[in-house]
Amino acid sequence: MLNNIKKELLNEPDKIVELLEHFDYANISLKSKYIQCGRDKNGSKKSIVIKLENNPYLCVKDYPKNIYCDLFSYIIKQRECEFIDVLNVVKGILHISDYYDYFNSKTIFGGFYENIRKKNSITVKTYELTILEQYSNSGNLRFLRDNISLETQKYFNIRYDIESQSIVIPIFDQVGSLVGIKARINYDPEDGDSKYFYLVPCLITQTLYGYSQNYRYLTDNTIYIFEAEKSTMQCHSYNIRNCISLGSSTLSAKQCQMILELNPHKVIFMMDEGLEFETIEKNIKLLKTYSRFSDFEIGYWDSTKDQTIPHKSSPSDLGKEKLLQIIDSQIVMYGDE
Repeated sequence: MLNNIKKELLNEPDKIVELLEHFDYANISLKSKYIQCGRDKNGSKKSIVIKLENNPYLCVKDYPKNIYCDLFSYIIKQRECEFIDVLNVVKGILHISDYYDYFNSKTIFGGFYENIRKKNSITVKTYELTILEQYSNSGNLRFLRDNISLETQKYFNIRYDIESQSIVIPIFDQVGSLVGIKARINYDPEDGDSKYFYLVPCLITQTLYGYSQNYRYLTDNTIYIFEAEKSTMQCHSYNIRNCISLGSSTLSAKQCQMILELNPHKVIFMMDEGLEFETIEKNIKLLKTYSRFSDFEIGYWDSTKDQTIPHKSSPSDLGKEKLLQIIDSQIVMYGDE
């Protein structure tokens, strides 16, 4: 969907000008092939350039600061705002009430990405944030003991359901809309019972946990992909922000598309200890299939390199120091085995 939004802006560059004006960029000049502007009224009038051709990721070049990244990330970093703030402004500028309704009814891509769109034309239901008000807005000790700080719990809007005695995990989509609510029981389950269930159903294959919250750290960077939502929250507590979670052990075609829209330099699969390599390799091969027009490395955590890892542990479960050790010495790039 992000590619659709960027394509729409590139088709109407005057809307990019509106976006820049909203975030107080100055001396904006719209040319036939590019836009120039300054960071403020006192700065250079030509220090920032956005090409309007051959620029599918909508990248911006800030020459004095030697910054080259996508426009959304640039605004987020320079204006100290959140990804969802930028997207809400874009929604208003493009006069879109709902991204899903708008792009499901409009075809703006052809070729490869359009084929992905057709294969994944699934209607995703979104919910108002007000439905979270029925749950207690408080952190919990179980997650705190699992290396998820109270600050992180607040950032990811973790709540508590008194009725079911469970931790509430809101699931947001690529553009920051609420698409479901997952719950983790706040006690140890009996053998064979699951720890997790859904308070509000969610098409987990249509999103990546942490995508909208960590967007500025994911673009043009190495991306670490975990299984469970908890891992992305743990990494946030460790101040490691270029992380997302599948919500399962298998990658979907839609998730592949979302990863590609981040223009990654590397993608590292950080699956739980004990997951069969065949599943990890299947994920890698699927991503490689959809990334044939992109050039980035793909790797994975080889948990067999460390016999001290507890069974079924995520690489983030054992603390920041251990995770950094894993990243430093236990990552294998696919094809280099």
